[in-house]
Amino acid sequence: MDVKQRQKQRDFYLKNQVLTASPNKLISLLISGGIKAIKLAETSLDQNDMVKANHELLRAQDIVDELKFSLDHSVESQITVDLDRLYNFITQQLVAANVSKDQEKLPPIVKLLEELLETWNEVSQKQNI
Repeated sequence: MDVKQRQKQRDFYLKNQVLTASPNKLISLLISGGIKAIKLAETSLDQNDMVKANHELLRAQDIVDELKFSLDHSVESQITVDLDRLYNFITQQLVAANVSKDQEKLPPIVKLLEELLETWNEVSQKQNI
């Protein structure tokens, strides 16, 4: 099986996963995608591939934007306010890391997203969603 066929299979699998996922699972997929993009950016910076690093950091910013857009501001909740602030902070750090190509800014962002993912999955599991 060649590279294009494998990519097609992965794309098909991902598309099906997204189309059949619950809203909570979609958030989980977004957070995981953000983590993956940032780690790929770190690797790209290690390899001095600034174009790829830029692409992955922009992808991570897009994902964080989607997370932010998913917040329900019609519900007055401290959690919504806190998540909004967290997403703003993460976006600022991603932009700063991209502009300066400062790899040191990325591990703390990954850690924040990993903790958020863990918490999100625990809450979703408790709600049996």
